[in-house]
Amino acid sequence: MKKSKIIKFIKLPNSSKLLFVEACFLLAYSRFLILFIPLKKVKGIFGNENNETPFDNDGIDIKKVRQISNAIEIMSKHTFWESKCLAQAYTAKFMLRKRKYKCTLYFGVTKDDNNMIAHAWTRCGLIYVTGGKGHEKFTITGKFA
Repeated sequence: MKKSKIIKFIKLPNSSKLLFVEACFLLAYSRFLILFIPLKKVKGIFGNENNETPFDNDGIDIKKVRQISNAIEIMSKHTFWESKCLAQAYTAKFMLRKRKYKCTLYFGVTKDDNNMIAHAWTRCGLIYVTGGKGHEKFTITGKFA
């Protein structure tokens, strides 16, 4: 990590630092789950299958949800392990649940040049917390709320 990034981190308020540390820890935990625990065994921790949360921001602290989204996005670029969409989606689900925000975790697939592409994303109210860019082109294969 460059010195300028370390200095920026040090200058952050403690609440922001804690959010980044939490995101990093949960990205590692999520990666562990992805690598070692089959989805059918962990899906129960994500909520009820085939359910969605409401598409409204009632009772949601939009600023806090965006801070969580930002922390996950930034930390996923700085981990020593792969922190792609699935790890980010798991992490968002954990962080939002801790704060008692209802959210939906989606799994989807699409085809690109005869290759199947999988994607995962999360939504809290009207906010796509992770993986929201381009999610429209994916066919939803699973959702948990």
